[in-house]
Amino acid sequence: MAEKLILEFETRTLMGKKVNRLRRQGILPATVYGKNIGPFAVQIGARTFADLLRKSGKTALVEVSIPGQPTASALIHAIQRHPVSRTVIHADLLVVDLKIELTVDVPVTLIGESPLAKLGEAVVNQMLTSVTVRTLPANIPGHLEADISVLDDLDKNVTVSDLKLPEGVSLVNPPDEVVASITATRAEEETATTVETPAEPELVRKERDSDNG
Repeated sequence: MAEKLILEFETRTLMGKKVNRLRRQGILPATVYGKNIGPFAVQIGARTFADLLRKSGKTALVEVSIPGQPTASALIHAIQRHPVSRTVIHADLLVVDLKIELTVDVPVTLIGESPLAKLGEAVVNQMLTSVTVRTLPANIPGHLEADISVLDDLDKNVTVSDLKLPEGVSLVNPPDEVVASITATRAEEETATTVETPAEPELVRKERDSDNG
């Protein structure tokens, strides 16, 4: 059974530019909302939120507790990061109905190894880092795996239709959309070796006697 993820928020009273005071104190400002719910301005320890995000990713279902409100199931809908440090400086959480399907983006992870890439004859190109799926909130996968060990020929690709889906999850992307492909690394080198520059013809110059000219 998957570990239950819980975020216990406090009500936030500081808004706008004043939230920088919270950030300096190690507190993350956040907003919780959903259909006919909120929005609620809340806050939580920045480290607590970062630990949960690292453990669960953005697709995991979390239980949110807000003072004066019943506990609800939510998804981390959006996060805002600092442009330099990349630390999370704000989070939006979307309260969901567990009985209604959602359309969400799920990360794609490459597994296996391409035989051509292993030999150094090609490089793997990941064309899609995420795909869109439709499913109930409790069924949202943390990621989907694309097996690139089948890429043993330059003409082969891994497409969306090759992804293995958990039960109850359907893909929104076109089935023929390319997830991963390979490109030859020696193409230019081989072309350069094969095509030789023709040698310039030797010029034979006859010496002429200036007296007989």
